[in-house]
Amino acid sequence: MNIIMSYIDHRAANINERELFTFTSTEVCRLYESMRENEIILGGVLIGTCNRTELYLSLKEETYIDPFEIICEIKGHDPVKFSAIKKTLVGHDAIRHLMMVAAGTESQIWGDAQIISQVRDAARVAKDEKITDSILNVLFRNAVSAGKKVKTHVDFKISDNSTALKAVSILSDRDDIKKVLIIGNGMIGRLVGENLVWNDFQATMTLRQFKTGAISVPRKVDTIPYSERYDVLGNFDAVISATMSPHFTLNYSEMKEVKVWPKVFIDLAVPRDIDPQITEDSERGSTIDYYDLDMISKDEVEESKDEQMMEINEILREFEEEFYRWYDFKTTMGGK
Repeated sequence: MNIIMSYIDHRAANINERELFTFTSTEVCRLYESMRENEIILGGVLIGTCNRTELYLSLKEETYIDPFEIICEIKGHDPVKFSAIKKTLVGHDAIRHLMMVAAGTESQIWGDAQIISQVRDAARVAKDEKITDSILNVLFRNAVSAGKKVKTHVDFKISDNSTALKAVSILSDRDDIKKVLIIGNGMIGRLVGENLVWNDFQATMTLRQFKTGAISVPRKVDTIPYSERYDVLGNFDAVISATMSPHFTLNYSEMKEVKVWPKVFIDLAVPRDIDPQITEDSERGSTIDYYDLDMISKDEVEESKDEQMMEINEILREFEEEFYRWYDFKTTMGGK
């Protein structure tokens, strides 16, 4: 077993730097295509979230490849330039790191409730692209199972352990916010909508007209076409944007034509959805509150987590040992 991984995350890279390493679906396909052409690589999985970009590789024995160099090649960056914000782990350290990520202990929001599905989806995409091997398949399956058990058994002693809930809590602390526009109909956007309604806000969600298939909209959330977002923006007290778009959903050049702006802008995306240049507007920039992911998380209370970590480590050790038992059996039986 020869596992190596490289990553950048919120601890070493700010949001401006993390934006440079976000992958579009097209770039993910290019990444996996290039990896399939490399005979040394037996398998790989890319995890891309708002907090992190991580590439896990399973390599032939006694070989070495720096996963970060593969990431930089696809993104067109000089790996030397960004060497200070990346970290590379091998063997047990890489395995333990994945378990910790799935458990939510490596996220900006302690006990992140969304990370389990993000890790699971990353493994599924890689498997669909036929770029994983049995080692990574089993490793990621164990990591997801470990994350689920942690979520079920560990009391993180916080009520808003997701970015979506954190965004809603920001609005709940204000008396002047009633109507909220949600840009984005993905998992996070829907979670925002559900919790806005639960907290007695009037919520409206944008929908893209070109989407096909069933569209899920939370109960009691109104909808408008995405193309009309600038036209209706002045009707809302706050806007929360959470899409996977590589471009701004609210661009400052367009915003300048909007007469009335919401009081609060919350951006839950990486790369960012809302043009941060709006805060520099000479007339209205000082009258609005703007939050991106780093701002939302910076005031996270750093209470003692020793008790939770003891429980978490016991759970992760259980699934690590299960993985190693599987690998030892596989090796003994001569499996590949």
